[in-house]
Amino acid sequence: MVAIILPLVLLADAVVLFAAYNISKNNAIENCKNNVRQAAVIASQYFEFVDPSDLNEAKTCSTIFNQLCDTMDMAYIYTERIYPEQGKKQYLSLGFGNDAVESAKEAHSSGSFSEVVLDEEIAAQNENKTCFLEYDNQFGHTIVCLTPVKKHISRKVSSDKDSSVFVNETLSIAVAELSVRNILESLQYEFRRIFLYVVLSSVLIVFLISFIIYQRITKPLRKISHKMSAFLDDRGEDFKPLVIKGKNELSEMADSFNTMAQEIDSYIENISELNREKAMQETELNIARNIQMGFLEPADFESIYANIHATMLPAKDVGGDLYDYQVLSNGNICIIIADVSGKGVSAALFMANAITLLRHAAESGLSPDRIMTKYNDHLAKHNPNMMFITTFIGIYHPSTGEFFYSNAGHNPPYLLSDSLMEIESMYEVAAGIFGGEAYTEKCLRLKPGDTVFLYTDGVTEAKSAGNELYGDDRLKQILSGHLHEPGEAVMNTVLDDIREFSDKAVQNDDITILTFTIPSENSITLHLDAVKQNMETINKHISSLAVDDDIKAQLRLIAEEMFVNICSYAYENGSGKADISISADSSKVTLTFTDSGKPFDPTKNIQDIEEYDPENRIGSLGRFLTFELADSYSYKYEDGKNKLTISKNI
Repeated sequence: MVAIILPLVLLADAVVLFAAYNISKNNAIENCKNNVRQAAVIASQYFEFVDPSDLNEAKTCSTIFNQLCDTMDMAYIYTERIYPEQGKKQYLSLGFGNDAVESAKEAHSSGSFSEVVLDEEIAAQNENKTCFLEYDNQFGHTIVCLTPVKKHISRKVSSDKDSSVFVNETLSIAVAELSVRNILESLQYEFRRIFLYVVLSSVLIVFLISFIIYQRITKPLRKISHKMSAFLDDRGEDFKPLVIKGKNELSEMADSFNTMAQEIDSYIENISELNREKAMQETELNIARNIQMGFLEPADFESIYANIHATMLPAKDVGGDLYDYQVLSNGNICIIIADVSGKGVSAALFMANAITLLRHAAESGLSPDRIMTKYNDHLAKHNPNMMFITTFIGIYHPSTGEFFYSNAGHNPPYLLSDSLMEIESMYEVAAGIFGGEAYTEKCLRLKPGDTVFLYTDGVTEAKSAGNELYGDDRLKQILSGHLHEPGEAVMNTVLDDIREFSDKAVQNDDITILTFTIPSENSITLHLDAVKQNMETINKHISSLAVDDDIKAQLRLIAEEMFVNICSYAYENGSGKADISISADSSKVTLTFTDSGKPFDPTKNIQDIEEYDPENRIGSLGRFLTFELADSYSYKYEDGKNKLTISKNI
């Protein structure tokens, strides 16, 4: 506790003293200004009766100015006359104080001239106004006051010998200088001494208070805490009541703890068996949920051909919903949604087996009906509990826009296009019940902007607080009002409507939704940090292209060379951003690399392969290979960014 409180107290002391020092310093400087002004005014009053053109008369004031320096602690008091047109000034009377520099005494005397004339000196003499100067030099902070010396003289204004007037005319100025160094040093010394006293006092007070708190509060609380921590260990033995001396809140807390401990012991003895069974059930459900979630793909996937968004909200009692998607080796995209009968661990395990079979069958290149047939036969052969699973499988061919699908007893999906359409289903038997079933396949042509909405019966069978079903009609109504929105927005709208409909009713089944949207353009832009680890993300999207494996391999080589160059050389501080755009049409794939690093045209100064030095790895072999593989490329630098575009014909 001391380690926490003491630094805070010392910090507060330092802040207060620092503020007090600044206030005292400002007050001291303000007082010094007043003293300097007063000294300059007194000097000007003395010099009013002196003729500035008579140096002998002016010298008589030097003795007075010396005494005035000693009396008012000034470094210098002097008078001078300014000759602006000649760019010089003449010292008339000079007085030196204790802080005066010896070299200044030797260099200046009555009648001596100086060619260093300040604007403030000219203003004081010509404009009859008092000026202040403040500056720091090797002798510390210095304050200077310049005051005009006004002469009350008679001047003729006509040829009439009696026609004259008395006027005030400024022929010289009085100057007083004060060094604040000694004053500030004295002030700093006093505050250092005060700070030392405050620190020592604070340390003593904090330790004293901490000791009192420890004895009166911390020690009893530790005793109570230790007893509470040891409570479970003491349950097998005779309970020893906690004793806190005194009549205060802590002793009352100890009595309350003793009573609570006795009641808890009694309560635990009565319900221990019930809790044990409940804990086993909860553990089983948690295992089932973890199995479910561990087998699912990430909720979001975007490529140049399709955007996929999915969610699975498990019910309190674990069911067996699943969704899956994968980019097949031929570039086609497979999507799956399914719902296992029953709940609990058995349903979760059945779901895990099903998703493994589906992934393996889809990757083998089979059509949806063949996948479904093979998948059903395997489940039926190894299904002693006679569980079944409704399943929908769809495979999208980006090259043609065709969407082939097969349905084993699952809710028919919806197509959100120019209008809402229920995707035609064959209503064939759910998988896993009977082997030897033959499933059929249908085809649907998708166009850019279309969205396929897949869901499980947890959506339409969601219940309200009044035990009403959400139903197909309400789902159609929501989907019809959001035909042209992105798939993710449609999914979130449906989920929000289900939550509003259900209100506080308990969710009795898993709710799973997957949206499959065809982008308006076959392109995607990746906004990445320029670090080599992100090459994995780029390769993932290249692998999803519907092109031959040889083309993919060449595109990966091109992308790696250009992206690694950006990571290694574009940014001097080693960190920056890069945008990688991937687009495809029926004839070519185009990669565009954009960065805001230093200007560099990679298409120039490419060393031929015959000039490459393999021993010292000197040259530009990577760029040479990149542009040899490319069918077309271009570079431009605009708006502070490098932009390299590379195309590969397919």
